[in-house]
Formats: sequence, C-alpha cells, structure tokens
Amino acid sequence: MTDAIQLAPLDEGSYYQDPLGFFARLRELQQDPSLVPAAVEELLRFTSPVNHANDRFTIEDVPVGDVVIPAGEWVFPAISSANRDPARFPDPDRLDLGRDTSGHVAFGHGVHHCLGAPLARMEAEVALGALLARFPRISLAVPPEELRWRPVSLMNGLESLPVRLT
Repeated sequence: MTDAIQLAPLDEGSYYQDPLGFFARLRELQQDPSLVPAAVEELLRFTSPVNHANDRFTIEDVPVGDVVIPAGEWVFPAISSANRDPARFPDPDRLDLGRDTSGHVAFGHGVHHCLGAPLARMEAEVALGALLARFPRISLAVPPEELRWRPVSLMNGLESLPVRLT
C-alpha cells in the first residue's frame, strides 16, 4: 500500500482529516484482511484518540531537543503531537496504512501504558474486519470535507461518521 491521505486545512479551527480516508483503500483491506491490524495501528497513530496524557512533574532535569525541562516543572504530555513527530514518523501528517507504526503512543507508554490496549486493538480489528465483510460496498454518505472533529481537548473523535452500507 503506497497511497496516502494528506491533511488539508479548511476553515479556521477545523481540519479535514479523513481518518477513515482509507475509504478509498477499503477494497484492499477487504481483499486481504491480514492488512487490518496494520491499518488499525496507523489509524491509532494518525488520529490519536487521546490528545494528551495526565499532567506530570519532572523529578530531574529532562532534555527535550535543545531545551532542558528543570526538575520540579509541570509538564503536559501531548500524545497527539508525539504521534506526529517527524523524527520518528516520516511525513507524519499523512495517513499511510503501510507505515511502520512501532513506537506510537496512542495508548501511552511505560508504566502509563493503557491496560486495556490489547482489548481495544482486538475490538477495533474485529469490528473493522466484520464491517468490511458484512458491508462490502460501505462508503461515506457525505463528502469527506464535511467530516468534523469534536472540539475537545482530551478525547479525539469525529462528531459523526455518516456511512452508506448498501
């Protein structure tokens, strides 16, 4: 899979991200269900369902790039930004279902990794696979540019995802 969906800015404060922009790629996933797990991982990286982690305090000086965050400082880890780090993910604002997604932090990291991550992955893979098998002609019911993201800071997601199942 080499095609990808590029982010395109719309009106102020809104972005067209077609996270299911793989709607154009659904046939590939239907023909080869073994691609579904990689698609789920890239969607997790690309959409980052949780925008930020709980706030933390540094217990020692922490170098981040050219800056050192001193011990005792309040930090607010931005998961969605980490998953768009170009040093880790080349062309990070592009949805690429064939990308190496290892190292994404959609479910956190280390001791703060979500205990439910394996279940969430399995649910997403089963749901997507079943949806594609049951509705082989699924398509968006609106133009992609009409999709809108909820304007909230913690949990990321579309306001709605109208689809045609016929």
